[in-house]
Order: sequence, then structure tokens, then C-alpha cells
Amino acid sequence: MPTWRADGKEIYYLNPAGAMVAVPITATAATIEPGAPAVLFPTRIYGGGADVLQNRQYDVTRDGRFLINTIVDETPPPITLLMNWRPEGKK
Repeated sequence: MPTWRADGKEIYYLNPAGAMVAVPITATAATIEPGAPAVLFPTRIYGGGADVLQNRQYDVTRDGRFLINTIVDETPPPITLLMNWRPEGKK
């Protein structure tokens, strides 16, 4: 599930090992030429992004930063929900 850079000059995807890859794209009126793929960084995306039922597990912001859904190595702390809490002085 590839995605384009905001200016359309590069495309990003995950390789089979789960690493983020960028491919520069040069387009003219008649042709589209992909450049050499470059591995940017390894990811810890669940299943390496191979499960198409999970959809794309990353996105790229307009300024080129990545938002990636990763595997958590440890159990996250529990969430505590306080209901009907009224601190002193606020009624």
C-alpha cells in the first residue's frame, strides 16, 4: 500500500522486511521514470505491513514526517476512568 509524497516527486512503501522505502519519481509529459529505491529506516509495523486487511499502517505528513502505527514491546499501563468526579469548589 504505497503513498505519495505531497509534491508527487517520491513514493513510499514498505518492503517485505517491513522497512520504509522511498523511490524518487521523475515525470515528463510522456513518461514516468522511477529512480532507485532507497531504504529509509526499519519499522516495527505489526506484521511488516503485509496484512492487507489492516490497511496502511503509516502515513506521510505534508512536511515529509512519518506517522507509523508500531508494535508495543510492553503491556501499556491501564487507563483509569473517574466518573462523576467533582473537585472541591466546582459544582
